[in-house]
Amino acid sequence: MGPANSHRPKSQCISAACAGVFLATLASAAQAVTVHIDENTLVNLGAPAGSVVIGNPSIADVSLITPRRVAILGRSYGVTNVIVTDRMGHTILSQQINVAPADVGRVSVYRGTWVHNFACSPRCERTPMAGEEKTTVYEEFANPYKDYGERARTDATGQSPQGGGAP
Repeated sequence: MGPANSHRPKSQCISAACAGVFLATLASAAQAVTVHIDENTLVNLGAPAGSVVIGNPSIADVSLITPRRVAILGRSYGVTNVIVTDRMGHTILSQQINVAPADVGRVSVYRGTWVHNFACSPRCERTPMAGEEKTTVYEEFANPYKDYGERARTDATGQSPQGGGAP
């Protein structure tokens, strides 16, 4: 006589194989998509999308590139989800999204509870990020640039913003 499992009906073996494929699909769907803040990640879909819903649009945003491809933009740090359905309402994608800091090109300087973020490529420039406390340090350097456009117009026209003569 053959092995003990040779008496099992083929339908049970096929069911076991289908269950294995189903569990593998669930495991891959359970993995979160990591997106870096202020960056996009492309996700290919198995079928054309009918609608796209994002859990928290302040954390991530989703744009439909083609009917079978979406771009996920990391807007601020956090975790949310995206659900994509086809035109019949069947779920094509249900995915957790983790928005994380960039791997390269950024430096954070900590002074007590204050954080100052910089984008570096190759020179570092101050870049306030979501979640940072407003500081007067940044405002001190930013104020001269806030009225730059107005000063340029005044210099070009010779008139002050109130319509008077040259300053």
